[in-house]
Amino acid sequence: MLNNPACPHNLALLPPPKIDFKSQSFTDLITNARVELAELKGFSFSLPNPMLLLSPAIIKESVASSEIENINTTVIKVLQYQLFPEAEQTEPDKEVLRYKDAVISGFEYLKKYAVSTRLILDVQNKLMPTAYEGYRKQQNQIINNATKEVLYTPPLSSQIPNLMSNWEMYVNQLSSEIDPLIRSAIAHYQFEAIHPFGDGNGRTGRILIVLQLVNEKVLSLPILYISGYINSNRSEYYRLLGEVTSKGNWNEYILFMLKGFYLQAKETKATLFKIMELFFELKKAIKEKHKKIYSADFVEVLFSYPIIVPAKLASELNIHRDTASKYLMHLAKAGLLKDSKSGKYHLFINEKLMKILKK
Repeated sequence: MLNNPACPHNLALLPPPKIDFKSQSFTDLITNARVELAELKGFSFSLPNPMLLLSPAIIKESVASSEIENINTTVIKVLQYQLFPEAEQTEPDKEVLRYKDAVISGFEYLKKYAVSTRLILDVQNKLMPTAYEGYRKQQNQIINNATKEVLYTPPLSSQIPNLMSNWEMYVNQLSSEIDPLIRSAIAHYQFEAIHPFGDGNGRTGRILIVLQLVNEKVLSLPILYISGYINSNRSEYYRLLGEVTSKGNWNEYILFMLKGFYLQAKETKATLFKIMELFFELKKAIKEKHKKIYSADFVEVLFSYPIIVPAKLASELNIHRDTASKYLMHLAKAGLLKDSKSGKYHLFINEKLMKILKK
């Protein structure tokens, strides 16, 4: 099993060598994770508009996933810059917004089709539109930037089509013998080991984790903050990926991922609960004290866009920009929104929601 990291890895096809999927260490974590994920799925069905939180929830995940690749920004910056023309956006914020678009595009794809290599290529294209070349044609390597040591050399580019075809077949063999969470963990390792693209493999791979769980009906929406867990345990994550490659140590890696599914389902559920409490609180306040400007659509827009400008509100509600500005100023004067300036833009911020999203 020991490989020379400077030589192209001779990656075995899936399924992996025999793993005891019924071991107690697996089953306990799977049971706990599936309970939390089922509650998260049920909670998302209870939302008045399940798509309401999709954009801010995915942006939170996108920021964490991009940080793993040393693309650093913040949730508040991304929510602000998404309102501006692309020419005025910073490069890190563009990267995160592309990640959000890739997740939403993948989610829409799964409404009609199963997970496939076509989906992967579409996600990659959304992430890297200016550098998209399909599967890599040249050999690449993962290198320690500090020491210049070669940590891993992916398989030869000529092997990628066969490896990806095998990956697609594996993720769509929905056998009851293997829990979807284990299958997702195995598929994630295999994708990262194939490293099919010249760049963006980490982000694409993490998007595929949540899309695979949607495909297997474990989740109804792609709103699991799995990158937050990986980012907080980055060294351990890379160590365990490496040990699958060098030692065939699948068990410890799978346990790590199962723990992540459990913890992040629990955290995501708690976050959504706080957001929905705030949603009904703000809806009640506007409906009772500001009846002239109240509409359910107005409140929903304030949660889909926690930072908003009058032009965006006007577009979403199909009203005049001056009317939208009056609505927002009215709520700002009532203390329900905060008004702020960013260059030429007049921003209105749902501060309570931003505090939840930043945690």
